[in-house]
Amino acid sequence: MWEELSQIKKMRQKLGLTQTELANLSGVSQSLIAKIEKGRVEPSYSVARRIFLVLEKRMNETHEIFKAEDICTREIISISPEDSVRKALDLMRNNDISQLPVIENSRVVGSITETTLISNYDRISERTMVKEIMDEPFPVISSTTPLPLVREMLKVYPAVLVVSKGELRGIITKADLLKEKILRIK
Repeated sequence: MWEELSQIKKMRQKLGLTQTELANLSGVSQSLIAKIEKGRVEPSYSVARRIFLVLEKRMNETHEIFKAEDICTREIISISPEDSVRKALDLMRNNDISQLPVIENSRVVGSITETTLISNYDRISERTMVKEIMDEPFPVISSTTPLPLVREMLKVYPAVLVVSKGELRGIITKADLLKEKILRIK
């Protein structure tokens, strides 16, 4: 447990709590929190337990206010409508992904997914272009969209695109959401 004491500061800062706020929530003094964080004092078991319970409770509460920007994949692998479906297949296979946004002149104009490819299986040939089979674009959300809303959207769509100040910043897929969940329950 004493090794975990070194994590208090990191956890507190990640949660956006001041030493005073953590102290008030834990029923201890701010100076005790400062001494614990600097490794100058080892608190009693009951005090350490109270601090960790407060941090754990706050982490569970704030999980629901995580935002799209916290879990999006920043590197967006995309394709042009003028590219071949073969290129789309190669991109998806080589990057182990199941969907691609279709982007033309910095604008999202469509999407292509494994479902799109399967639905058009008989139409695809060596010369088939992405624009011939692409679907509607993925929904675009703000970087500040709360995670519960992102989760609901991913029940309907295979991916959502994340924008901030009008600029494309990332993509969130079902795999990203599940990865975030796995990290949280470790």
